[in-house]
Formats: sequence, structure tokens, C-alpha cells
Amino acid sequence: MRLLITVCILTLAALAFVAYRYARRAPDDTPRRIGSDVLAGAIMFALFAPAIGGAAVTITISAIAMAPKNLMMLIFGLPWFYMFGAVPALLCGVVAGALRPARTTWWSYAKVALVGGVFGVGFVQGFTSREFSWEELNGSLAIGGPAGVFSAFLCSIWFYGKPGSTRPADRDAARAAA
Repeated sequence: MRLLITVCILTLAALAFVAYRYARRAPDDTPRRIGSDVLAGAIMFALFAPAIGGAAVTITISAIAMAPKNLMMLIFGLPWFYMFGAVPALLCGVVAGALRPARTTWWSYAKVALVGGVFGVGFVQGFTSREFSWEELNGSLAIGGPAGVFSAFLCSIWFYGKPGSTRPADRDAARAAA
């Protein structure tokens, strides 16, 4: 039940970002473009972010334990990475699509990385917590936080493009302006 509540809260947060984009849209933002950005972000993050986050956690654990044999978890853990990371990655992709800037900056990457960390911690907290107390937050911060931040940062770089790049013009917006 706690996991369902956590997923509902994270979904509402993602939808709030989409509503924010609709409320404060740029002149060239059409509903079709916003929907396309949100869908593209959701698909891209859901496909790639769990593997990136799982690899980050596995490499970190192997480095801390100084046991290279733990790197086999990269292969055997891949289905688990997607089972535990697909939902927060999908929701983070929705937020990344909703927050897609007209001109990419490092701050835009940092916002998505922060959202990825919060969503990662929140989702892991739904699995590991009994009463959502502060004492139970350590495990979620250690596992979900770094994985969410790192994977969201890398996926946002790929999704938004290089810093300073501008979003390609939308044909619908050009027709509306003419």
C-alpha cells in the first residue's frame, strides 16, 4: 500500500510539472509540441535511465567494497534495475520533457538531476520503509539518490543536447506565427 501511495505522489508531482509547462508556455509551444516533449522524455528516460542508474550503483558498491567480482551484478542485475527503476525513470522523463528549455544550460541539467534524485529516493523509500520515519531514509538516500541523480543527469544531457544549444523550431509554431 505504501508503494502505491508513493507512486501516486510521484505521478502527481510529474503531472504538476506538465501543468506548469502548459500554464507558462513560450510563444512557440503548442499543445502538440508539449505532448511530444513529454512523451519523448518519458520514453527515453524509461529505456535508458534504469540501466545507467543500476550501473552507477553497482560500480559504486564494487569500488567501496574493493571487490571486482561484484561487477557481475551489472549483467545479472539488469532485470532488477528495470523492475525497480523504470517507474521513477519514466516519471522523471515526463518532468524532463515538461521542463525542456528553449536554450539548454547547466542549470536545466541540474534541475532534472535533482528531480531524478528525489524520485529515486521516493520510490526506493516506498519499498524499504515501514513507517516513513527519518531513520529509514538512509538506505533510500544511499541507493535511490545517487542512481537517480546520475542517470537523470546523463539522460538530460542526451535529451536536451549540449549546453547552449537551442531547441529546434516547431513547424506548427511557425505556421501559427505566419
